[in-house]
Amino acid sequence: MLFALLFSLATLAEPSGWPAGPTALPADTLTRDSLRTDTLREVVIRPLKTLPIEGMKLHVEDVKNPPSLGNVLEKLSPGLNDKILHPFAFKARKKERQHRRMMKVLEDYDKVKTFDDLLREAYERQMAEDALTAPSSPRQE
Repeated sequence: MLFALLFSLATLAEPSGWPAGPTALPADTLTRDSLRTDTLREVVIRPLKTLPIEGMKLHVEDVKNPPSLGNVLEKLSPGLNDKILHPFAFKARKKERQHRRMMKVLEDYDKVKTFDDLLREAYERQMAEDALTAPSSPRQE
């Protein structure tokens, strides 16, 4: 019985009509599926015009950088960029406001004329009026 079992297993391993190895394909499938010649054409691509590298010049004046977000924000609303990037800088902003106020007071103070300036202007006006009202010197003929 053992002999019959071994014989049946040996006959099942290679059934008739199947190829001997696992990678082998029947010869008729190769002729049906593939072509023996190359069907792709060779294509050559040539440039229309060649430019020498020396002929290509970059003008720095023509190149403009796009505006940054900070520049756009500063143009639309001055100080907004600072408030966005430094939201808790209350002390610094208060100091800047006080400085601006003080500079305006100093500019206004510099515009006020002093007593000496007013006195000099009054003297010059009086001299001009006296020159107009003074009798002209007699003509000698």
